[in-house]
Amino acid sequence: MAGDVNNHTALFKAREDYSADLIEAGAQPFDVFIYYWRDESEESLSSRLDGMLAGFKPGDTLILQLPLFIRPLNLKRLIERIHANYGGKVIGLVHDYYPLWHIEAAQADTESDPWLDQSSYRTYPALFSMCDGLIVHSERYKEALQKELNFKGPIITQGPFSYHLAPNDQIATPKFEKKLVFAGSISKAAYLSDVPKSWHLDVFGGQPSQKLLDRENINYKGSFTPTELPSHFDGGFGLVWDSDSFDQAIGESANYSRLSYEHKLSLYLVKRMPIFVWKHAASANWVTTNHLGFAVENLADIWPIIDNFTEKHYQEMQSRLSHISKLIRHGMFAKQAALKAVLAVNESNSEW
Repeated sequence: MAGDVNNHTALFKAREDYSADLIEAGAQPFDVFIYYWRDESEESLSSRLDGMLAGFKPGDTLILQLPLFIRPLNLKRLIERIHANYGGKVIGLVHDYYPLWHIEAAQADTESDPWLDQSSYRTYPALFSMCDGLIVHSERYKEALQKELNFKGPIITQGPFSYHLAPNDQIATPKFEKKLVFAGSISKAAYLSDVPKSWHLDVFGGQPSQKLLDRENINYKGSFTPTELPSHFDGGFGLVWDSDSFDQAIGESANYSRLSYEHKLSLYLVKRMPIFVWKHAASANWVTTNHLGFAVENLADIWPIIDNFTEKHYQEMQSRLSHISKLIRHGMFAKQAALKAVLAVNESNSEW
């Protein structure tokens, strides 16, 4: 199991939690030194791979968290050596496949080197296709990658991310309040400035514009590390929404949410907060089927639901939210998908 556990920003919270989940399930850590040396020699890389694979045994399976931001050629050589020298398998845990997110930029990238350039969109099909199996967010993500890569190996769907809390953070019933909670990149959520004055929001993230700070109905709560953040939630409803506009869900991130489960979905749910998601997001059916919140077509559809909500309704949702919170913070979705994937790439007559 490999991933970057040296960075404690929001970008790597999911990776750190995933590593911890699989170690708890019996996996051994596989440490990858994060560096970028474009012209590293084959001799130097070979010595480095010898050290990395010192504990790897014939027939072992590596779960590699992708994308991994190092020179792609290093990962290519790693996978080749596992296949050729150990008869092992490599499973790619897909956090993101950027050509499905930044579609126009990926189409315009025709000249980068997929193995030497660290941020090449051309790396993704070349590298991901080398894996024996993949773990992805959703069925839609699976279908998109099968089409994109013509991938013939097993692809396992995971669903929501894990979210580990700080050791002293308590899971208590959140307060019923008629407010929305937004946590994330404020600069990428332009729609916040267009929220009606009758709405009430708690906003967490990097310093917002003065225009947003001047809004009386928006309470800016500050910026916290991903581990600290949940302890600052006290109730209300979580907002999981990507869009360049308030009037309708549009833009690259909105389209990508049709495939992906957002990390902030797990952030709210682990604290037992009912959530609002876009009706066409990958997680929408899972959210509504499990009675964890509401899937709506547009942002304007949200407040009428909150306005008519009662504390009794809120409390009635807590039994389901409590159950899912426990599954998320104990990494059950991640562990189940990993075990399925390991079986799938190692069984001759796999049902996957």
